[in-house]
Amino acid sequence: MSASFLETTISLLVLGAVASYLGGVLFRHRERLISGVIAFLALLGSLISFSLLFRMTGASEKVLLFGVLSWQIDLLGWIVAEVSLVLGTVVALYSIVYMEEDTGTSKFFPLLLLMVLSVIGLAFAYDLFNLYLFFELLSITSFALVAFRKDKWEPVEAGIKFMVMSVTGSAFILLGISLVYAQFGNLDLNYLFTASGGASIWLPITLFLIGFGIKAAMFPLHTWLPDAHPEAPSGISAMLSGIIIQTGLFTMLRIMLSLGASLPWGEILIWFALLTMTAGNIMALTQKQLKRMLAYSSIAQMGYILLGIGMGATYGVASGFTGGVFHIITHAFMKGLAFLCAGALIFRLSSGYLEDMRGAGWRMPVTALTFSVAALSLAGVPPFSGFMSKLLIYQSGIQSGTALGWAGSLVAIFNSVLSLGYYLPAIGVLYSKEKAEKVPAIKEVPWAMTVALVILCLLTIYLGVQPDPVRSWVAQAFSLLKGGF
Repeated sequence: MSASFLETTISLLVLGAVASYLGGVLFRHRERLISGVIAFLALLGSLISFSLLFRMTGASEKVLLFGVLSWQIDLLGWIVAEVSLVLGTVVALYSIVYMEEDTGTSKFFPLLLLMVLSVIGLAFAYDLFNLYLFFELLSITSFALVAFRKDKWEPVEAGIKFMVMSVTGSAFILLGISLVYAQFGNLDLNYLFTASGGASIWLPITLFLIGFGIKAAMFPLHTWLPDAHPEAPSGISAMLSGIIIQTGLFTMLRIMLSLGASLPWGEILIWFALLTMTAGNIMALTQKQLKRMLAYSSIAQMGYILLGIGMGATYGVASGFTGGVFHIITHAFMKGLAFLCAGALIFRLSSGYLEDMRGAGWRMPVTALTFSVAALSLAGVPPFSGFMSKLLIYQSGIQSGTALGWAGSLVAIFNSVLSLGYYLPAIGVLYSKEKAEKVPAIKEVPWAMTVALVILCLLTIYLGVQPDPVRSWVAQAFSLLKGGF
């Protein structure tokens, strides 16, 4: 039964990508509308089908899809894949209008569908070879979407930088996989969990940390991200920051739980976390472009996720793992919302600079209000979702009862306060009484974009006011794990 729901989900995504492309090609005069609507309906259908799988997701279960594709379903993978589908569906709806000035949208929407498919594959693939294949699919679609506006040099430059960094990360990962296979003769993570105890695997673990660290934008391996976000279409910025970089960290977590039991990888992640969140926030403070500021903020937010997972792995504190993955969920929606709001402002003002957005909140009340919710949530202000996930991460360090744990929590709290140094001024710019030159002539964005903003805003508020259902799912997902699954 589980396999049938997954097969339906995959079929809708693949056939939707084909139909979206053909619809756009055959109806050139309505390319964006036809291609976008087909993609949105395919994602919506996939989301409904995949959500039904939740009723059957308990302990991990191996399934054979279409007679050839072997995946392992578990609750943790379901949560990550579900977030990807929700965010992808909202982004597709938003982009139907947002991409009105772009050409070649018959390629944009199919690539978005394949990007979501690759995340689902990474959530459930249980051997290193298939994980590598899905990561390459994710990298290819991400590169094409970052450089989508190929008529301008800046997106192409950002895309090339992303590609070079991604290929470098892939090379490290592939070398690590080769070393694992040479040592164990098997790439199944379940087998490796039992076979690797006491084995000397520090070199492949180091290679995986570097390779996935690049894809997860860990400091100092983050350099591709600040260029990619401002130049990509805003819907893709939302996907990159909301779920794509987190998928890199999630896959790393699967591998470390399966292979790294004998190594202190959790403590390494804690130190990387403190560097990542501090560097990201300091760099965000100096930015004049809204999307670039949000890009550096994404680096800082990755630090919190790393800290929670590092605390859980090092000290066995359940709130660390739960808080880290819960922050993946809350960050997907609040950062996705922030980037879609930034895109809405750019859509109306044709500028991404904060200076040109002075007073825009009075003319675009829904955009300004939802952005304020996103920014306050990202800063960890109650009662929004970011506070609830960060609170668990703070608790994990304190509950560890160690000097490093306490120091980690204090640094994380300090960074949350520090982030208000750029979130509050950004909100203040939107509600400035002094209006920038173009602001008096603008109005709120069309209804499809507005609906997308409101959906993510409501999710951000709901996960802050009622976090327990999702938080308990995450805790249950970790309690069921044996190794990475």
